[in-house]
Amino acid sequence: MMVVALPLVLAAAATPSSRGDRYTSLGFHAVRMGHGCNWILSSLTEGLRGWETCIFVFKALIPAAYDLLDILIRRYTTPLNDSDSETAYPFMELKREVPSEEFDKAIRRAFNDVDHTIIDDARDLAFSSPSKALNAFPLASAMSGCTAMLAFYDDGTRILKIANIGDNRAVLGRRAVKEDGTYYLEVEVLTSEHTSTNPSERTRLDDTFSAEEASIIQNHIGRDVTRAFGLAMCKWSQEVQERIHKEYMGDPPLRGLSSAPNSDSETRSQPYIVAEPEITTVQVGPDDVLIMANKGLWNSLTSEEAVGLIGIWLIQGNYRLNTPITEPTEENFVTREMLPVDLPDGSEDTTTWYKRWNLPKKFICVDSNAGAHLVRNALGGAHREFTEGLLMVPYPFCANNRDELAVTVMFFE
Repeated sequence: MMVVALPLVLAAAATPSSRGDRYTSLGFHAVRMGHGCNWILSSLTEGLRGWETCIFVFKALIPAAYDLLDILIRRYTTPLNDSDSETAYPFMELKREVPSEEFDKAIRRAFNDVDHTIIDDARDLAFSSPSKALNAFPLASAMSGCTAMLAFYDDGTRILKIANIGDNRAVLGRRAVKEDGTYYLEVEVLTSEHTSTNPSERTRLDDTFSAEEASIIQNHIGRDVTRAFGLAMCKWSQEVQERIHKEYMGDPPLRGLSSAPNSDSETRSQPYIVAEPEITTVQVGPDDVLIMANKGLWNSLTSEEAVGLIGIWLIQGNYRLNTPITEPTEENFVTREMLPVDLPDGSEDTTTWYKRWNLPKKFICVDSNAGAHLVRNALGGAHREFTEGLLMVPYPFCANNRDELAVTVMFFE
């Protein structure tokens, strides 16, 4: 694997955790493949009920996806010389384009393989070893959980794939020009949020889980998600849960579930929580921008506001700054109406934090990093003293005032 410079600019930012049971992480790998194209893989994960699963997925997901995609691409390439194919890999050429569905299949397998490693290896290690101390971390990694998003980009085809489980969101901003020559960004939401209010998830779950069972699982997780890594107590059978609880200091079994998930019996149902990703495929243009962020950002900013804020950041040329602007002037302050994006007419703003803070939405453009720019505006924006005070509230009280935020911004240029 060779790291290379790419015609793509990435900015990322995250805030310190506002809760003891959460953890966010961002990953980015860029590699040049033997058939001449560059591949970019970027991940965003957020912990649930702890940080252990998040750390494991952060380390394992991109390598797992890369290995399976590498195996896939080898099936569609041929050596350019007579040397052994293993050593000749840097001198390969594509026999034909790899079908999109083959890429999707490999990415889905990577997600499921990582989850099976988390869930099954922890159980098997515990049952094969008498040491409770040695089993503590693997079991913690299995019983905590995390949501995750993986972006895969091939700069040869300009194809972008977003694989997602949980309530993160990816939004694409596409450069466009109005009839009067005005520049703006069109907004395309690339993901759906895997919660019990999502109609497609309701369809998946309604035939198997009652409202009472869904409530039991949601109370255990402490969040309404229907797809995630880990959360083994929602995936192990009752028998495994009982033994883990009695012999290995695990959580008490989840009572009241009529169907035990993850059993060897073919008659058992699919678990409520799964790690099967939904994958969206789009072709990007040279002026497009991708925003990947956890729920914390979207609790403060709408998709249109986030994309519009990146548009303002580009218009004002903040990418040329070496450091943030410490003494902003009027030209650095931004209202919603100034954002170069079409805001939906008459639609209700469903974001929550600005309403809870009792602040009008007024933004600011002072950061040199696009990710930090979004985070700042998700935490009060132009209300600078409020933002400073918000970030100074110590744990655990800060959880009542803000979310932790993780943001990755990709510019395709």
